[in-house]
Amino acid sequence: MTSRRALLAGAVAVGGIVALGATDALDDVVRAVGVKPRPRPRASDVSLVKAVLEDQQRLLGIALGTDGADDAVALLSDQVAQLGGTPTTEPARGDLRAELRAAAAHRAADASGAVAPDVAMTLASMSAGLTQLAARPVGGGA
Repeated sequence: MTSRRALLAGAVAVGGIVALGATDALDDVVRAVGVKPRPRPRASDVSLVKAVLEDQQRLLGIALGTDGADDAVALLSDQVAQLGGTPTTEPARGDLRAELRAAAAHRAADASGAVAPDVAMTLASMSAGLTQLAARPVGGGA
């Protein structure tokens, strides 16, 4: 038969673990014991990355439809692949330079809204690359 003390101690331990998990301090405690926790992606970061991936695919399509935009195609293909997507091969129409500027501003804002530092750094890096690309001359009137 379980004693009240054992039951109470178990309840306190479970409550402590739940509280640590809710405050994101559980990983710190686990690390202190010598275990390497695997970070769980935040739902908001997962949604953000999916939206960014769709936008980068759209932008890649515009780059594919713009003559002389080989640098843009290469960079955007790499970014799409690094986000876990398969680069599109379907060209689209649009003003590449304006789209690059807008995407750079969006990635900078997305980086500010990311929870995980790795996601924020990735999006900020994407923003910087898009900004540099927008400053270069591209063919096709863009």
